Amino acid sequence: MGVLRPLRVIITNYPEDQEEWFDIPNYPQDKSNTETRKVPFSNEIYIEDEDFLEDAPSKFFRLAPGREVRLLGDKT
Repeated sequence: MGVLRPLRVIITNYPEDQEEWFDIPNYPQDKSNTETRKVPFSNEIYIEDEDFLEDAPSKFFRLAPGREVRLLGDKT
């Protein structure tokens, strides 16, 4: 997976000097394949610029001011 048109996002309620590593499935659609890869998470992430709207309509389920979203692979 890659980000072709990156938008830098700073997560303000996550410590600036902290980094965690998560196991993410390589093939999430194939439940029989349990291969994973480690990916870092910190207060700075990059998302596709089309995944953010300043004035988003109610049916926009991506990042917008005042809204919560989940990241791909998030198990919470």
